[in-house]
Amino acid sequence: MAKFDYPYKKGVNITAWVLQFLVCVILLAASAWLLWLVNQEDYDSALSSYEGLFTAAAGIQIAITLLNIVFNIIEIVLIKRKSMPPALYLSFACIKTTIWGIIFILNLISLSVISIILTLVLLATSLMQLIYGAILVHRKRKGTLRGGNYAPAVNPQGNNLEGGYGAPPQQSGYYYPPPNANTEYKPTTEVTSSAPQYGYAPQDAHAGSYELDSRVHHS
Repeated sequence: MAKFDYPYKKGVNITAWVLQFLVCVILLAASAWLLWLVNQEDYDSALSSYEGLFTAAAGIQIAITLLNIVFNIIEIVLIKRKSMPPALYLSFACIKTTIWGIIFILNLISLSVISIILTLVLLATSLMQLIYGAILVHRKRKGTLRGGNYAPAVNPQGNNLEGGYGAPPQQSGYYYPPPNANTEYKPTTEVTSSAPQYGYAPQDAHAGSYELDSRVHHS
């Protein structure tokens, strides 16, 4: 699995996860209580015409809150394993913001104060993750998002031979030594050469001779 060791801020994510978990648990408990209430015989006469509506509403709310919890668990696991891509993080935030935004508007229409407060918390935390995820994706597209990558050694002289020995500089301050380069120092006094170079051996010229056309002639 690819590694995405990006700097996901704990202040943003932990705050969102804790508040969303708490509110989702409250909504699950309220939905379960409503289903229990609908099935009671004492309330059959009062809820007979709305029994199907209450059951459907409670079932939808349970499904949505469970989906939010599943998204949060996936986010926690992937970020902990450093495998959360910014695009997936942003997608989860978009889905949660859209869902809770619609439910918040419906609660405003129904004037349910408790539901408005609970869904406002979910909407605000989802929107916070949405904005942060959009920033991460924007930085990744621009190439300014860093995390989990190998940092090359810095050369004080500012030389960079990235891409191979002798390659043109790409980023100042980084140096990649050529492979198999022999950096051992040898004094000049040790460098001697007694063998003839390139197959030519000089010959001693006798007195009274001159050199012409690479041959020695005697006068």
